[in-house]
Amino acid sequence: MKTFLYIIFALALLAGFPQTAHADYEDGEVIPAAVIAPLMAWVEAQTGVRVPALPRVVASQSQLSEIVSHMGRLSGRAKALYVGGQVVLDHRYFDHEDSTQMSLLVHELVHYAQSYKRSTVWSCPQSKEVEAYTLQNKWLEERGHSPFVRASWIGRMAACPATTSAVAVASMER
Repeated sequence: MKTFLYIIFALALLAGFPQTAHADYEDGEVIPAAVIAPLMAWVEAQTGVRVPALPRVVASQSQLSEIVSHMGRLSGRAKALYVGGQVVLDHRYFDHEDSTQMSLLVHELVHYAQSYKRSTVWSCPQSKEVEAYTLQNKWLEERGHSPFVRASWIGRMAACPATTSAVAVASMER
């Protein structure tokens, strides 16, 4: 049964990100501020965090692949991430006219804003995902689209390991 569910999940991911996606950007191209600024303003309003500058956002499947190759097996499905002060998107899929793709950028901009929440203590790294996915869903819903993920899924994936041994197991699975 578990294998069947993994196959269904993988097929759902493939259906959500077709191989014939329209790519607006070349590998390594920097996304212009005109695309990022309105999204960052929305994120700032939602989080109450003022960021000093827009992050660098680059569309690069090769850079994304290099980064996720060091992050564990589930990260291999990532289409966007925030790391090292910048957002990296998979240029093969990123289309600034596609709401789902823009919601991935919103999600990563939330992580960028979180990096300025100096007084916030996160119980574990994955606990930051609750805010990022919740705001990603809200952004989509405000534009008449279905949520990217369900609240129950967010709760499960953002749950912190309960024990030190669970942390060790989670680390070994990477």
